[in-house]
Amino acid sequence: MRQWWVALLVLACACSRSAADHEELGDRAYTAGDYRSALAEYQLGIKAHPGSASLDEAADGLQRVVRAALGANDRGALASALTGLREIAPARPLGRSATLAALDAVDRGDTATALALLPVATAATVDPARSDSLLYVYGMTLVRVRACSTAVPVFEGVIWRKRAPVVVESAREGLGLCALVEGQLALEAGRPADAEDWFRRATAPGASPDVVRAAFLGLGDVRLAQGDIAGALESYQQALVGGTPGDTIAQRAQEKINSLGKAEPE
Repeated sequence: MRQWWVALLVLACACSRSAADHEELGDRAYTAGDYRSALAEYQLGIKAHPGSASLDEAADGLQRVVRAALGANDRGALASALTGLREIAPARPLGRSATLAALDAVDRGDTATALALLPVATAATVDPARSDSLLYVYGMTLVRVRACSTAVPVFEGVIWRKRAPVVVESAREGLGLCALVEGQLALEAGRPADAEDWFRRATAPGASPDVVRAAFLGLGDVRLAQGDIAGALESYQQALVGGTPGDTIAQRAQEKINSLGKAEPE
């Protein structure tokens, strides 16, 4: 029986020391220049005692990893450390490091990290034009994961504020692309009226020519679903305008026209 109590006491002591031990191991790894191991130890320390006073020490360790990873150009450690800091110490300023890590994640196609860090980078930026430029990148990253319901107000804000002229027109294109995606989703969900509204938004000035043509293709499908054959043909014809023979949109539009028994006009 006595052995059982001794074992329990040892286990309790080990648990109570675990967070501090991880922080010490993290400090040692950091001193040795092993930033990934340091990061892993600090994160284990946080998990061992979430909500304890040791969080501040762990956050200090993560911030040291951020600075060191920047100097060593260790992009993976930088992104992970910033993500950890954002979770346990959201009030800590991250500054330029968040921007660098966020844009690097975008370049690497790491959308999850980019979506986590871009809002942080935007909030840490004092230059309004730079802030809107980052918001545009955030919007385009949302488009990649088809989160257009979130991206639309982001693009609209960039366009309305006009604080970053270099990305305003690009934001209009992003907004048109999102409207096209939302229209397609609405049409697939059996909501032609909503789809029509989105497709019309996708034909607004500023949208790219291919997005406009694809939107007319979608409008043709809406008209067809409503039984308006003449309206569908007119929209399909507009989808052909500006295209080249054999391009995907022109090909689909022509197929739809042919299926309705109409030949392409001369």
